[in-house]
This record gives sequence, C-alpha cells and structure tokens, in this order.
Amino acid sequence: MATIYDLPDEILEYILSLVSPYEDLHSCMSVSKQWRKYVRNVVKIRKRNLNKCIANFNVNWNTYEPSESNRCIGRRYSHAATFHDNSMYIFGGCTCSMTTFNDLWKYDLSKREWIRPLATGTYPSPKACSSLVNYNNTLVLFGGWTYPPSYPLYQSCHLFNELHVYDIQNNHWNAVETSLKPPPMAGHSISVLNNNMIVFGGLIKREDSVECEKSNDVWKLNLNNWTWVKQDVHGRRKPDCRFGQTQIVLNGENILILGGSGGTHSDFWDAWILNMSNENEWKWIPVEIKGKANKPKNIWSNPGCKVDDKVVVLNRIQTDTIFPLNTSRSHPEYSKDGPSTSKQPDLDDNVNGKWGTLRFPNSNEPPIPLLNRGPARIEQESYGEMLDDLAPPKMLPNHNKMFLADLSRRKIHYARRQAEAKRKQNRSKHSLGLYVLDLEHATEEKPYVTWLTPKSFNKGPQETILYTLIEGNSELIMFGGIESDGANIGALNTPITNSIHIMSCNISVI
Repeated sequence: MATIYDLPDEILEYILSLVSPYEDLHSCMSVSKQWRKYVRNVVKIRKRNLNKCIANFNVNWNTYEPSESNRCIGRRYSHAATFHDNSMYIFGGCTCSMTTFNDLWKYDLSKREWIRPLATGTYPSPKACSSLVNYNNTLVLFGGWTYPPSYPLYQSCHLFNELHVYDIQNNHWNAVETSLKPPPMAGHSISVLNNNMIVFGGLIKREDSVECEKSNDVWKLNLNNWTWVKQDVHGRRKPDCRFGQTQIVLNGENILILGGSGGTHSDFWDAWILNMSNENEWKWIPVEIKGKANKPKNIWSNPGCKVDDKVVVLNRIQTDTIFPLNTSRSHPEYSKDGPSTSKQPDLDDNVNGKWGTLRFPNSNEPPIPLLNRGPARIEQESYGEMLDDLAPPKMLPNHNKMFLADLSRRKIHYARRQAEAKRKQNRSKHSLGLYVLDLEHATEEKPYVTWLTPKSFNKGPQETILYTLIEGNSELIMFGGIESDGANIGALNTPITNSIHIMSCNISVI
C-alpha cells in the first residue's frame, strides 16, 4: 500500500508549510528523522519567504481582536514585549487615565489566546517605557516610569532603575539588588550580546536633579553575575542624547542605533554603530543613510524590528495615489468595497436580562425597550433625548427601584457609547504601511544603510504609535499602542487598543 512517505519530498514539505509555525510544526519533528529534516527545510523556506516578502513590500495582515467573553489583556501603550518559546510576553504599559500596570501577560501564538501567569515573588512596580528581554529561560526587566502622584502638586514623573528577573519555568519574580547601578531611566533601548545586556540612552534622573534629562550613556550588565559597568565609548563624534530609539544587534561585535527623539520637535533619523571588537575600547561609528526620500515620518514612536538583513518599521502611508493599495486584507475595518459602514451593535445586560420592556403605570405612552432587544439599536441622538425625558412623575412605590436601576444602567451604557464614539472620532484616518531599511552594507569599512523604495503598499491597521513589534516564527507581531498620530496623547478619549496584528507571507504554491 502507498503511504505518505511515497510522496515526493516537495509535496511533504508543502503540506508541512501549512502547519502553524509554532508548537504544531515543532511536534512534527518528533515523528521521524525524515520528518525532522522536512521541518528544518520548511523553517528555512519560511524565513527566506518572509525576507523576500518584506523586500517586495508584500505581506499579509491578520488582525486578532480581543474577545469580550474571554479573559484578555487591557488596552495599553508604551509597554514592554519579547518573544520566547512560541509565546509573546507583555509587561506593564499605561493608559490615558494616569494608570500604569505591573501585570505580565503571555500570548500563546500556537493557540492565539491570552494567558496571565499568576506569579509568585517580588513583583516589579507599575510602570511603562521599561525594557524586557529573554535570556536563558528568564525574562529580564529593567527601568521604566510612572505618572507622578496627584499630591503634592507639580511633581515630575517617577523613574525606576529596578532590575527584576522572571523565571519562566517556576513562574517567579526575583528582584536583583546591585551595589552599582545606572540612574533611574525610561525610554532606553537594550539588546543582549553574548552574556551581556547593553543599555543605551533614554530619559534619566540623577540623584541631585529634580527634572529628567536625556542621555547617550552606555551601560553593560553581566547577566551571569549581575554586575553593572558604565562603558566608556570612544570616537570623534557621538550620538546626541535621545530616547525612544531602536537598537539592533548586527553581529557579535556591532550594535546599530537608529532614530530616537531629543524632545519636542527634535526627532532623529540618523544611524550609529557601537563597535565592540576591542573589548577594552568600544567606539562609535556614524553610518551614512541612503534613500532618505523613502524614510518613514518618524521613528522614535514607531519601533523597528530586525528580520534577517532588514529592519522593518511601520509608519503612516504618506500617499494614497503613488502606489496601488490593497484593501482586501483581513483588517476588520476594510473590505473589498472599502471601509465598512455596518458595525455590530453593542449588547449589554440590564437588571431584567437582555430583553423586555419598561411600562409607566397609568400611562398611555408606548413601552420603552430595555437597552437592546436582539440586534435592535437606539441611535445616540434619540437616546440622549429619551434619557432627558425619563422623569417618573407618577411612579408606584414598587416600580421605583426597577425604574431607577434601569435608568442608571441606561446612563452608564450611554456614557460608554459616547466615550467609544469620541475615541473613534479621535482615531487617525490613516493606515500603517511597511518601511524597510537594508542593512547589507552596515558592517563594511565605510558603513551605510539604505531605505528601500516601496514597490507597493498593503494597507495595514489604523495608524498607531507606541506599540510593540517583535519577530516570531516567520512572522511579525504588533500589539497595542495609540491609534493616533500622536497629536492627542494624554486626552481622556485617546484611542488605545489591545488588538494584535500579525504580518506573514504567502505560502508558495507548488
């Protein structure tokens, strides 16, 4: 009898390429040595195809909206994220209501579901703009900031230089205390090279200072003995002090620093290499940037992610006329016919369930539906007028509690709908597109990088800033952020999201 092993290798590899690139594909390696070889080839092909799709500016967008029925991470921005063992880990972040988080969430990319590990140990402080990296089955968390307390007045933001380590296997937080450590900082960038964590820049607060200041210092943390060293870096020129930059490992001796912000109306698009070939003498090397006409609008609020020899940055599509736009992707706000105008109505429970009517005693007025009945929906204009007219002049005693409870629920529901409508109104009307920086010549004697000319633009999600972007298994994962161009950060109705957008490439057809 014929078996699956009688199929050509190309057919088997194609079948395996349809499997999820996480736990399912990893499990296929346990079938046999031959399947292990097939899976390794599939992984190589997937990586090669992703790099090719990025170079051609042709990626698939898939959006995963949070389910209200399941336990899910809250909306946030300026959080920290990293990838480890088929999962994305998210820590902290903040909202527009002067709230920061210290929760840790795990997004299982195999099952596409959120899990909150209830860890033991010493929890970090609630904070945003911190850094999170994985190292030897642990997560290393450093720095961050939180909103100032409301009293006493006119205080500056509080910055941290806490160092915490999360043991993934034992689900435990450890606070690491060191004699020497950097000043409290936030908005810095980090990378792990060999056994060291390299920290650059950020906003810092020195012991003798009240206000925050920008930095271009380099700190090195030995991840084996947890000792800090402030590294001296030589060079005729140095990067300006900044925060919000992207930091990327090029190889075992070089790190690339890209962009950042020096404050209001002071954004950077430059690039620098931190060369560590001489262990005792690190040095800064300026990098020439070519193709500046193709660079994104800003970099500091839109993090970059390294994929092979490219850096991917998501930013506003600057024109809708030069390149053909594909609006048939899976983003929920776009369909083949353009933006969707039909929205699923909001449903909410009331004191008597999801249906029913409210009648006024001794009244000839028609009954009022309780909140929503099936898909029926009360428009906002008539809803507000109706609430103003709901004054019970002649209510019987046994109906008062029912009426007041229902009226209270109506007002809360209406207020929520108004806030949601304002958030949608404040959303940017632009979409994100792909911007690609080529690193092929970044490590030459005279290094230079090139912003590639876009060949096309596939419309991505709503324009978003202060999100996180990490590389998974042959795909890029974007989470959270503010669906805005940054003009209204801090407003009460700032449109913050907790959606996940995943970029992947088409599967090759035999």
